[in-house]
Amino acid sequence: MVSSSKEPSRNIVKVASSIFSDPGERETFLAALHGGQSSITAVAWLRGNPQPGLYERGDKPTWLPEWIDVAKDGERPGRTDNHERGDFYCLDLSSLFACAPLAYLPSRIPVVVDVCAAPGGKGIIARRYGQSDLLIGNEVIRKRTAQLISNYKRCLIDPAIVTSVDPKLLGELLCEKAQLVVVDAPCSGQSLVLKDLAAPGAFHPATIAMNERRQRRILAHARAITLSGGYLLYATCTFSPEENEENVAWFVKTFPEFSTVEVPALQRFQSTISSLHCYRLFPQHGMGAGAFCCLLKRSGDWVEDSAILAATVPEVIRPIWRSPSVFEGSPPPSDSRPWSAKKKWPIKKRA
Repeated sequence: MVSSSKEPSRNIVKVASSIFSDPGERETFLAALHGGQSSITAVAWLRGNPQPGLYERGDKPTWLPEWIDVAKDGERPGRTDNHERGDFYCLDLSSLFACAPLAYLPSRIPVVVDVCAAPGGKGIIARRYGQSDLLIGNEVIRKRTAQLISNYKRCLIDPAIVTSVDPKLLGELLCEKAQLVVVDAPCSGQSLVLKDLAAPGAFHPATIAMNERRQRRILAHARAITLSGGYLLYATCTFSPEENEENVAWFVKTFPEFSTVEVPALQRFQSTISSLHCYRLFPQHGMGAGAFCCLLKRSGDWVEDSAILAATVPEVIRPIWRSPSVFEGSPPPSDSRPWSAKKKWPIKKRA
C-alpha cells in the first residue's frame, strides 16, 4: 500500500515502470498514488430525465452521456429519496469510464450477461446503455449475491435474473445467448490503494500472475456466451499490464474471431503500451482512482431477434432470484443447492 509516511514499494515502482517509459510520467503516476484521492461520485439516471443542475459539475467529462451526472464535492446523492426509489445508481467515476465504450454499440442490446456481476453496477449501466430486454447477473461467490439482488430490486431492474455458477458452466448453458457480455474481472485491485482499500500484496508479482490466469479463464468462457456479431466488454480496476493489455492480446490471438473496437471519445486515454484499442484512466487524470477497458467484437452478422433469445434463456438456466416478469407462472427456486446442467427444472409454458 502507498501511504504518506513511506516511499512506494519496489513492486509498485516495478508496475509503474512497466506502464510508463518516460521518467516524468512515471513520477507523476507515483505521486498521484502517494497522495491519495477521494472518490468522485457519478449519478447514472435509470428512469426519467436528469434534473438540470442537480448534480452536474462544470468539469463533467465529455465521454459521459447526458443521463449521467457528476456529484459536486460534498454531495451525498446516495442518501436521497431518488436513490431509495431506484431512480439512479451511484458509481465511482472510474467505473463509468470503463463503461464508456458501450456508447458505441447498436442502439438496442436485447440480452446482456454480466459474468462477474456483484454489486451490480456495470450490468445495470450496460442495460441502460443498451435498453436491453433481459439482464442476467452472475456472481460465483454466493454470499455476494445478496447485494446484487438488493440493487436489482431497488433499481427495479426487470426483466432480470441472478445466477451463481462457475463461468465454465455459464458458458455452456448460455452458449451464444447474449449480444453483450460484460466481464468486470476480479483483479489485484491496485487502484484501490488510493482509497486505502487495496489488499496487501496487490502489486506483488504472484498476486498479479494469479489474477492474470483467473481472468483468462473467465474471458475464455465469456467468449462462448457472446453471439455472432456481438460484443464483449473487458474491464478492470488495476494497473498491471499482465491483467490488462496482455490479457487482451492473448484473447484476440487465441480467439481470432474477436477484434478490439476503437472508441473515438476515449482516444486521449489510448494505452501507450498496446497497438490494440485499449483505454486507461490514471489517478493523475483527476477523474477517479483509475480503470482499464477494452470493447471486443465477435465477427459475424448482428442478431436482432431479441424475443427468441430472451425466451430461450429461462429454459436453460436456473436462477437464484428473478424479477417479477421473469418465468411468470413458474415455480420459484426452492433450495440453494448447486444446480447441475443435467438437472432439469420444470418450466410452465404460457398458454
